[in-house]
Formats: sequence, structure tokens, C-alpha cells
Amino acid sequence: MAWFLRGAALSVLGTYPAAALAALFFRFPVPFGGYVSGPGGAALTPLAVTIYGLVFGGFLVQGVLGGVAGLRAGHRGRHDRGRTWRLCFLYGLAAAVPGVAVLAVLDRIIGPW
Repeated sequence: MAWFLRGAALSVLGTYPAAALAALFFRFPVPFGGYVSGPGGAALTPLAVTIYGLVFGGFLVQGVLGGVAGLRAGHRGRHDRGRTWRLCFLYGLAAAVPGVAVLAVLDRIIGPW
């Protein structure tokens, strides 16, 4: 259970830099502002991630994905605590990417909104 919680926390926290990188190199939606990109857009992503996470339940989805990643890390590195931490960190941050990627291309999935 501890690795689930660690992975969930890493994934939720990892959503912030993942969204900033998405905006910096591609684009990211900001509520009531449309898609933003570049350095100015990356500066707006913390507010957007917080709104998507708290209001729309994105943190729950990211937490579950990160929790599963944490369990996987705990299973793969069960004999070496240092390796387990490294895997949990890597898997937890990687679990943040799918949610950010879906938001970045959501208009191409469901159409303009």
C-alpha cells in the first residue's frame, strides 16, 4: 500500500512539470483561455492543472495511474529498496504523461469545444 501512495503522489505532482513541458513544446489547454504554447503558456499551466485536477477530477485519475505504477515498482524492485525508489520515481512520473497528452490533443479526439 505504501508504494501505491508514493506512486500516486509522484504522478499527481509530476503532472505539473509534464503540463509545462507539453505547453512549452506543443500546447496545453487552459480553462477559459484555449490552447496555449511557448514559455508564456507554460507559465499558465499550474493554474490549469489545479483546475483540471480539483474541479474535474483529474487528480483522481492521475493518482490511480500513479498508484498502479507504484505497485509495479514495488513488485519489480522488492529486494532492493534503492532500486524500488528509483523505479517508483520513474514510473510515477511516467504515469503523469498519458493524462497530460490526452488533454493536449482532446480537441482532435472529441472535436472543438
